[in-house]
Amino acid sequence: MASASAEQQTAQATLSTEAFVKQLEAIVDSPGRNRLYHPFVEAVAAGTASRNQIAGWLHQFQLWADPANKFLGDMWSNCPDDDLREGLLENMLEEEYGQYSKTEGHMRLIDRTLDELGWDEKRRSEDETRYESWAFRHWLEVVMRYQPFVEAICSTSFTAERMNTVVFGRIEKGLKEHYDLSQDGMLSVSVHASHVEEEHATLGPIAIARYATTPLVHEAVRFAVDHTALMYYRQYDVWQYY
Repeated sequence: MASASAEQQTAQATLSTEAFVKQLEAIVDSPGRNRLYHPFVEAVAAGTASRNQIAGWLHQFQLWADPANKFLGDMWSNCPDDDLREGLLENMLEEEYGQYSKTEGHMRLIDRTLDELGWDEKRRSEDETRYESWAFRHWLEVVMRYQPFVEAICSTSFTAERMNTVVFGRIEKGLKEHYDLSQDGMLSVSVHASHVEEEHATLGPIAIARYATTPLVHEAVRFAVDHTALMYYRQYDVWQYY
């Protein structure tokens, strides 16, 4: 029996968009990568994390997230499609100004939460960037600025936006049940648990359907998503320093 042609072998080896999306979701849902079950999130949900630990975690989150938001501009400039560029622009406007959540820039919201947790500007200035935060920020610069667009958008869409609503939703629930924060002080967490993140999460699957069409690209995207999920999970370990 004649062997299959190269074209037939490629077609057989390439997953459908739906199957590949499910594969990426399974990676992000695996142990050591699913932030929903990180010890810090578990501690906030149970009310056993101290206010200082929550503040330390949130400030470290700010230290990598602020520069990473700027890398969205690189993704925007590398994006080949008008509709995906529009989605990225909406993401940047939300991060910088809170345009779609009708709040404020996300970094300013974090400052207000930190103030309520007892971390004023002086205390924040004394907190060094921990290795886990630096390493995650460095990896995001690599994947968001220098890797092909489909790898960049999938690394952020699957590990961040598609997970943030459930992860921050659980943190929000724990804060409401166990910690005395005002509604204003909760906004930095609440905005990440809202529909705004869900809308940003749609960009990854769209990019996959258009640009992840060969086994080689699938493998590159799979690595980008897996490594980003791993580094993001490990960044949450910073709570142990406080």
